[in-house]
Amino acid sequence: MKTKLYLALLASSLLAVAAVNGCSSDTGTGTATSTGTGGSEGPTSTSAGSTTSAAGTGGGMPMPPPPPIGAPIDRIGRPAINTALNHTFDVEPAKGTAKDSYNQKSDPTTWAAASSAEFAKNLAILDSLDTVCGNQILAGTTPVAGRYALLASALADDRVYMNMTSSACTTYLAVEANASGLVTNSDCGGRRLD
Repeated sequence: MKTKLYLALLASSLLAVAAVNGCSSDTGTGTATSTGTGGSEGPTSTSAGSTTSAAGTGGGMPMPPPPPIGAPIDRIGRPAINTALNHTFDVEPAKGTAKDSYNQKSDPTTWAAASSAEFAKNLAILDSLDTVCGNQILAGTTPVAGRYALLASALADDRVYMNMTSSACTTYLAVEANASGLVTNSDCGGRRLD
């Protein structure tokens, strides 16, 4: 009985010590304190040897500062344009470098010049997958150089346009289809969350 009581007291003492010191982010001088309840995250401040974290009770990792606004890291325009048409059949690391470079171009006036030739090359390869070349939308019907230039140029402008005067929003890329004469419509187009 004594042994069990002794072990229980020892365990509770160790738990108390661990609770006091175990989650501290203190490096030896000053005090580590935590404010807030239940894990809510908030700002972190440091002053004269003490760290205060609003990451909830019991301490926690201080929140890192927000990243500075800088160069774009992804266009998030039309889905799969970069994946399917930009250096698709190259090998790594050149493939990844080209895709990152594509995403980081922030001036839309340079997009067509920078990407159209690469896109046209890959559109030709993708068009051949069904063994019938030239049946791709906006592809020229005659097998000549530049057959995929119109489509490549349109896809290089990797933005999704919306008709804000329309209340009907059922067709993806409707504005682009209307502008190219493929499908006459007045849909708002865009890219819905669903």
